Amino acid sequence: MTGQEESRCGIARLRKSIMNELKQRWKAYLSGDATRPDEAEKAVGYRLTMQPGKDGLWPDIRFADNAADMFLTARRLKEMAIALCSRGAPCYMDGELKEATIRGLEWLYQRRYNQRCKPYGNWWYWEIGVPIALLESMLLLDEMIPPELIKSLLRPIDKYVGDPSYHAQQFTVNPPRSTGANLVWKAMAQALSAVMQSDEEKLLAARKAVLPVFGYTTHGDGFYLDGSFIQHDRYAYTGGYGVSLLQDIVRVMVWLHGTPWALGEPERDIVFHWARNAYAPLMFRGQLLDMTSGREISRKQSQNHESGHSFIASCLRLSRIVNPRQAEYLLSHAKLWIGRDSYKSYSACCPPDTVEQARSLLVDDGMDAAKEAAFCKLFASMDRAVLQGPGFAYGISMHSNRIGNYESMNGENLKSWYTAHGMTDFYQDDLGQYADSYWPTVNPCRLPGTTVPATPRQDGTGNGRFSSRDFVGGAVLEGEFGGIAMELEDTTEDVDSDKLTGRKSWFLLGDRIVALGSDIQSQGRAPVETIIENRMWRNQEQLIISAEKGCICDSLGRIEEVTGSWIQLFDEASGCEAGYLFPKGGAVKAVREVREGNWRKINANGPDEAIKRAYFTVWFDHGARPQQAEYAYILLPGRTASETERFGSNCPVYIREQSEYCHAVEDTELGVYAAHFWKPAAFSTGLIACSGRASIVLRQENRGWTLAVSDPTQREEQPLELEIKLAAGNIRKQSERITLLSSDKHAVKLSFDPREGAGASFEIAFES
Repeated sequence: MTGQEESRCGIARLRKSIMNELKQRWKAYLSGDATRPDEAEKAVGYRLTMQPGKDGLWPDIRFADNAADMFLTARRLKEMAIALCSRGAPCYMDGELKEATIRGLEWLYQRRYNQRCKPYGNWWYWEIGVPIALLESMLLLDEMIPPELIKSLLRPIDKYVGDPSYHAQQFTVNPPRSTGANLVWKAMAQALSAVMQSDEEKLLAARKAVLPVFGYTTHGDGFYLDGSFIQHDRYAYTGGYGVSLLQDIVRVMVWLHGTPWALGEPERDIVFHWARNAYAPLMFRGQLLDMTSGREISRKQSQNHESGHSFIASCLRLSRIVNPRQAEYLLSHAKLWIGRDSYKSYSACCPPDTVEQARSLLVDDGMDAAKEAAFCKLFASMDRAVLQGPGFAYGISMHSNRIGNYESMNGENLKSWYTAHGMTDFYQDDLGQYADSYWPTVNPCRLPGTTVPATPRQDGTGNGRFSSRDFVGGAVLEGEFGGIAMELEDTTEDVDSDKLTGRKSWFLLGDRIVALGSDIQSQGRAPVETIIENRMWRNQEQLIISAEKGCICDSLGRIEEVTGSWIQLFDEASGCEAGYLFPKGGAVKAVREVREGNWRKINANGPDEAIKRAYFTVWFDHGARPQQAEYAYILLPGRTASETERFGSNCPVYIREQSEYCHAVEDTELGVYAAHFWKPAAFSTGLIACSGRASIVLRQENRGWTLAVSDPTQREEQPLELEIKLAAGNIRKQSERITLLSSDKHAVKLSFDPREGAGASFEIAFES
C-alpha cells in the first residue's frame, strides 16, 4: 500500500470514527444510568401488551385518520428501546424486550410506514414525528437490528423527510418552506439519517438546511429582536414550539461540536442571545410562564414546569460549548431555577445527559445562583408582556390585527376562547397554581384579567382569528416600569353587531399593578364581565379571604356582592397572599367554589378521569349590553390584609384619565406618570400632551427625568409631537428617534419618529 493510499485509509477510518462518536453522543441524550423505574415498568408493559395485527401493534392504539396512531406506535417503540439501553433500568439488555422492539419495528415498516405508502392525514407525522422516533430507536439499538431492517427503515425516512427546507412535500404540488421548529426538526431528521448511513454529504446538507433558523425576522415565524417567537404565522409560541426548537437546535449544536460539521461561534452567540432575551424573562422558579405555550396548556404531560425544565436542559447543554462569560450566565440561572422549583424536581426526570451536570452544579460553591431579578419586559411582536418582582411574576396575554387569539387544532386547546383577551397570569410561591390541573378545571369564561361575555362557546370557536384593532402593546421605561395597552375586540362572534369592544390598560409599577378599562360596550345578550382574579387553591380550607367589612365567601358556591375599597387573599398552606384595591369603590362579585373537569374536555387526546379543584373568583359585572362601562383595580402582590388596607388609605396611585381618549395614572411615591393616548388626535393629561396615538412612561428622580415612548399600533407613519410639562437640563441620553424641539422652564417639546419601530420603546433622559 502506497503512502497516499495509507493516508486515504487513515482519513476514512477517522471519518468512520467520527460517525461512531456521533452515534454515541446522541445515545447519551436518550439513555443513561438514571432511567426512572416507572418508565422502565411502562416499557415492559408495552412488551407484554403488544399484539401485532393487521390494524395495529397495540389494542389501545387505534387507527386514526390523521396518522397520529402511527406516531404513537413509533414513539412507544422508542421508549422500549430507551429502557432496553439504559444501564440503570431493571430491563437493561433484556432479551425479550429487545426481540419485541425489533419485531415492532418490522411490523411498522411492513404495515404502516414504508416507501410504498401513500401519505395521508397530518404531514408532520410522516416527515418529522415518525422519522425522528424511528431514527432514535435505530441509533439506540444499532447493531442489534438486522442490517436489512435498518436499510428498509431508512428508505421511507429519506423519502418523506426529503428536502428539510420544505414540508408537506408528499401532500401538495407546491410545498411551503419549513420555518422555525419545523425546519429544525426536519434538518435534525436528515442529520440523524446521515449518521446512520455514514453519509457525510447528507450531513453537510442537513447542516446547511438549518442555517436560516439562526437569525431574526420581522414577520411570520421565527425569533424577533424584542425576544418574541412566532410559529404558525400568528401565535406566541416561546413555551411550545419555541422550547422544542431550542432543545433540538442546542442538541444538534452540542452533538456536532468539534466535528467537521460543527456550527460556528456566530450561531452559538445567536442561540445564547435567544436564551437570555426570549426565554429567561419568561422563567419563574423552574416554570416557563403559560402565556406563550399555545396548545401545550391542554396537554397534561407538558405543562409549565415541563417546558421550563426543557429550557433548563438547553441551558446546561449550551453551557458546554459557549464562551466562559456566557456559560456563567447559563449555569447561574439554571442553578437558580432548579434550586427554587419546589413543585417539581428537575433531577428526578431530567434528560440523562444532564443528570450529573445538574447535581454537580447544585453543590458547586464556586458557582453562585443568579438572583431573582425585578424587571418589566414587553414582547411587542407577539402581544405579550411580563413583570417580575420580589417573589412574583405577572404576565399579560393579548391579541391584535397582527397576532391571533389562540390556536386549536388536532383536537387540542378546545376552550381557550379568551386566553388572549387580556388574560393575566399571576405566579407566587405556590408553583402548582397553573401546573396542577388548572387548565382542565378553571372556568374558561372567567380567566383573570379578561373582559368577556360570560358564556361558554363551542369547542374551538373563533380560533386563529385576528382582531381588527392595532393599539396593542405599550411602553417600557429602562426595563423597570411599563404601560401596557390593549384595544379589545372580541372576535369570536360572527355577528358584528354583537361584538364586544373596549380599552384595557395595565400600568406595571414594580410591586403594584394598576388595571383600567373603559368604553366597554356590546349589543350581545350575554352579560359582560371583567375578571379581577380566578385563583386556584389546592387546600381550600386554608384560604382566608378578607375584605374591608370582614371575611367573605365563607360558603361554597354562593355568589356575594362585595362593597368596599379592598379584598385580600391569604393561603396558609403556601404563604401566598395579595391585595386588591378598588380606587373608585363600587361593588364586585365574588365566589368560592369547587369545580370539576378533565383533560379530555380541553384536549381530545387527554385522559377523562374527573379532577376537582377549588377556586376563588372575583369580578366586575357590567351586565348585558353595556355601554361605556369601565373598571379600575390595583393588584398588590405579597401584601397582608393590614398592608393592603394601609396602602389604600394613603394610596399614592392616582387615576388621572380614564376615557376613550386616554388612560393615565400617576404614582407620586415612585415619581412615575404613564399614559396611553388612544386617538389619532391631540390630547393633554396632567404632565403630558401628545399629538396622536402613543404610549408614554415618564419618571422623575432627583437627578432629572426620563421618558419612554412607543407606537403600540406599529402603523404610524408621521412624527408625533409630545409636550412634557417639566423643566429640563442637559440631555443625558437620547434615542435617535426622539428630537428636542424646544425647552424652557415650564415645558419640553419633543418629536418622536415611530416609523418601522416595531412597537419598541425609545427613551430620552434629561438632567435636573
